[in-house]
Amino acid sequence: MKISIETNAYNDRRYGKPWIALVDFLGNKNGNFKFGDWVGQNGYAGVLEVEANVCDIVARGQKDNRKPSNFLPDFYVVTANGELESVSKVDVYKCWNENQNEDNPILQFSDEQLLSEIKRRGLI
Repeated sequence: MKISIETNAYNDRRYGKPWIALVDFLGNKNGNFKFGDWVGQNGYAGVLEVEANVCDIVARGQKDNRKPSNFLPDFYVVTANGELESVSKVDVYKCWNENQNEDNPILQFSDEQLLSEIKRRGLI
C-alpha cells in the first residue's frame, strides 16, 4: 500500500527537504533506511510517499542545517488500516526483532545443525 503524508512549507535555508523511509535492522542496530519519495519544491509544502505493508516500520524526518545534532527521526509502524502509529525507536527495534524471529524458519535449527548442513553441501 502507498503511504502518503503531506508536509508543510519550511525555511529551506535552515532545513533540508523532508524524507520518508522504510526501516529494517538486519545487521545494523541503527537501522537500514530505504528512502521513499518527496514530491514538492524546496521550501514549499509537498507530499512524502513510500510503499509499505502492514507492520512495516516507517521513519520520517527533516535535517536542521543550523543544528544537525537536533535531528532525530520519528518512527512509525504501519497498522492494518494503513495508518501510521507513532512509536519510539526502542519499541520499533524490539517489534522488528520479534517479527523476524516469528518469520525466520532457520531459527528452528541450532548453530551446529546449520554448520553441519553447510559442510554437507560443500559450501565451506
